[in-house]
Amino acid sequence: MFNTQINADVPINEGSGQIVTELPFVPHKGDFIMVGDEQTQWEVVSSTFIVHDKFHPKKDFVDLVVKVKQV
Repeated sequence: MFNTQINADVPINEGSGQIVTELPFVPHKGDFIMVGDEQTQWEVVSSTFIVHDKFHPKKDFVDLVVKVKQV
């Protein structure tokens, strides 16, 4: 499972355009995922990995940030 931050231009969860969830795969541009309050289908616009330097508190982790749009 991949701990993932998902960002959208419209509300995904409780009025927020951002949600943190676990995904069983790394989504790529053009993939579709189901997340949020109503399990709506979202299209992946981009995926970004954030690697932290050795001084960052999360240096042992890689963050996955996914931008989506509602289909």
